[in-house]
Amino acid sequence: MKFVQNEMYRTGDRVRFMDSVEDGTVVAVPDSSTLVIEVDGMRMRVSVTEVVPVPGVNLLEEQHLYDANTQAARFKGRQMSAVRAVRSGKEAMREAGTMEVDLHMDAVRRKYPAARNIPDEDALYVQLDVVDKSMAEAFRRGVRSVIFIHGNGRGVLRRELIRKLKEYPGVIFGEASQLRYEGGALEVFLK
Repeated sequence: MKFVQNEMYRTGDRVRFMDSVEDGTVVAVPDSSTLVIEVDGMRMRVSVTEVVPVPGVNLLEEQHLYDANTQAARFKGRQMSAVRAVRSGKEAMREAGTMEVDLHMDAVRRKYPAARNIPDEDALYVQLDVVDKSMAEAFRRGVRSVIFIHGNGRGVLRRELIRKLKEYPGVIFGEASQLRYEGGALEVFLK
């Protein structure tokens, strides 16, 4: 596969998603309209229309990128700090009432040290246990939605995840953002 350089984006650039305030790093530019971005160790293919470039390390420049926040702060008569002007990553998802749970076994083993010694043939049971724990935490915290990242494999985890989610009364679930998760995630909406 040949990668081309986009006029606006290059490998290594930081970008922020338009539909959320999560950001990532460009790892490849397959064509002029598509980017491959890495966010928290997960790679995803996105359209260039879904992201905006994030300037280097200068937080003041980053604040001016989001001019609406700066203008609102001036209107109120107080200056917003550059650090609080733009949220990113998991903090923004938390504020939006969304919880993201990665069900890949390497992520589960990192988050739950007790799962490190679980053999691979028992992985499905551990992953479904993580689903139960995450749903309990979401209900306890009053979260609006939970995104379960199951990945694109043979579909065993996805089928079991759907079966498990049907056991919860009052929840609605469907495919999470196709562009962001490439069909490897379900989003659960809680009432």
